[in-house]
Amino acid sequence: MKKVTIVVAIILPLVPAAEWVISLVRDVSELAAPGDVSLPLSLALVYYPARIFALTGFALMFYQFLLSARLPGLEKLFPRAALMKRHRSLGKAGFLLILLHGLLLLVFDLIDSGAIIFTWEKLLGIVALFLLIIAVVAAWHFKALQFSLKTWRRFHIAAYFAFPLAFVHAIHLGSVAGAFGPTQILFSLFLLVYLLVGVRRIVTVVKQRPDASSIAPPP
Repeated sequence: MKKVTIVVAIILPLVPAAEWVISLVRDVSELAAPGDVSLPLSLALVYYPARIFALTGFALMFYQFLLSARLPGLEKLFPRAALMKRHRSLGKAGFLLILLHGLLLLVFDLIDSGAIIFTWEKLLGIVALFLLIIAVVAAWHFKALQFSLKTWRRFHIAAYFAFPLAFVHAIHLGSVAGAFGPTQILFSLFLLVYLLVGVRRIVTVVKQRPDASSIAPPP
């Protein structure tokens, strides 16, 4: 079961990667001049890398969330220490890919239009990125900033809101995730699992809190 889980985890991100390759080949055939198989540099070096960074980063965001969610099934297969180690490494990789995605697309706007164009879908992506930055800064510089555990948890909660915002951003603006197909279905399943696990965690936290009615008022 452990090997099956690892294989499935490796295969799933290949779905959006495959659709990205298909879209790239299609666009090359449509944009390139007869006898020329090259793309404009702004597309080849900025736009298309930004797209695959987003697709891969989104999948890694989902994985790093699951690895820290204390799911009994996962913790039976893998030691918690190993899960948290992968959680941190995938979180860093996912954040860097999402950050590069955002920066490259802003650069592409400047190259293509001479100005950064803001739409509500793009603003959702920017908000999601800033939420991730807050969570990452709190996690990476936890000791340097001398955060208490309670303060760190409050900052870390920001990352939980980033994923749904990134999903809406991808579905409405993404050229791969936005088209109905395997990637959109996969990302929708990611969101569904994410929400179910999130609700489970909230219920668990609420149940662990002491019942206010059972606590005697102070004298």
